[in-house]
Amino acid sequence: MKTRESRLLMLFCSIQLLVLVLLLILTWHWGWSVLAMLTLLFALLYPFGWLTYKFWQQLNLPLMLLSNYVQRLHSGEDAVCPNQLQQSGLLAQLSKDIDNLAADRLRAEHQQQSLALLIELMFSNWSQPVCVFSGQGTLLYANPASNSLPGIARLVGSSYTDLGFEMTPAGLSHHLLHKGWQTQSIRYEWQGEQYWLFTAFDISQPLQQAELAIQTNLVRVLSHELRNSLTPMSSMADTLLCGDNWQESQVRKVLERVRQRANVLLEFVQRFASVSQLPPPRQEWFSFSAVLEQCNGLLKAGDQLEFSGEGRCYADPELFAQMLINLVKNALEASEEGERKVWVRCYCRDKSQVLQVDDCGAGFANLDNALTPLYTTKTGGSGIGLTLANVIISKHGGRIHLGNLPGGGARVELVWPLP
Repeated sequence: MKTRESRLLMLFCSIQLLVLVLLLILTWHWGWSVLAMLTLLFALLYPFGWLTYKFWQQLNLPLMLLSNYVQRLHSGEDAVCPNQLQQSGLLAQLSKDIDNLAADRLRAEHQQQSLALLIELMFSNWSQPVCVFSGQGTLLYANPASNSLPGIARLVGSSYTDLGFEMTPAGLSHHLLHKGWQTQSIRYEWQGEQYWLFTAFDISQPLQQAELAIQTNLVRVLSHELRNSLTPMSSMADTLLCGDNWQESQVRKVLERVRQRANVLLEFVQRFASVSQLPPPRQEWFSFSAVLEQCNGLLKAGDQLEFSGEGRCYADPELFAQMLINLVKNALEASEEGERKVWVRCYCRDKSQVLQVDDCGAGFANLDNALTPLYTTKTGGSGIGLTLANVIISKHGGRIHLGNLPGGGARVELVWPLP
């Protein structure tokens, strides 16, 4: 297929040929000789050829210059627009548009290089794996620590789907980084472009250390409880066995003490097992005052239990009754004898419910370890009451807060969402 320039050139040549034919016909009618007609033909061929060359040059030269100019810009050279293009209206505008596109591309490349340099400086020495994806999901950077990601390739330029990642409402995730890894993805904007920053933390060792600490603490508390119960029982049995003549009253006394220590130990085991056997909560609206009445059996003569706030509550009534009994029991035990008073308050704050249990005791001796399972500073305590409350409120999607009151006493605050 002929180009537009070739067609124009053929049209111009056709016009010139037509002019020559008309001149030859005219001279023929004038009676010119053949030699004269050929002489005229050869005389006109040179100017016509010169005009054809100039026409072709005027037609193609600006386009050739423009093409050369674009190629030099594409190769990254600092090209200057030719004068021939600056003098032509349409070509001058076209060259300006090309200049603007080239400048925009150069700025984009500089921004990309600046971003790559910034990312390299920030994350090259990180000990945690870091990957940077474009807004379209293309891997732009992966630091050296990302070599530790199990079974995940780090091919820069690949799509996140090809690398096994998937997009979730929380951001990027990978099915190989669930157990023993904590991942986080952040979407951010850099000079008008969207990017994803994906980080992964190997938490397998801290988890193992935490599990070992829990096991150590569990063994320590269980050993303590077992020793406290079994040592007196063993001592009383030895005393009884060393005697030759057993008296019925002495045997009954020893067996009664053995039964008391065994009941204490069984109660501890049952309370400990109840923490791990809690069912999922079945939340409903119920009368909080009715649940609080179950705590009246804990009160002795002179004890006070005051309640204020909302009379209705949305939670699992059975679990909350179990939790409230433990909290009120702890608050009464923390108060001084003769001045045992507990304040319970239930109210709504924003879109959450709040339950506060205050006492008039000495407060928490160690707030940092107060929620540690099986930790207690009370004589004869098991450290399960607050652990049970923490588990129950967590099952309701809430949190527990502990603190000491300025005027003395401790506060346990539970916050969980409203429906």
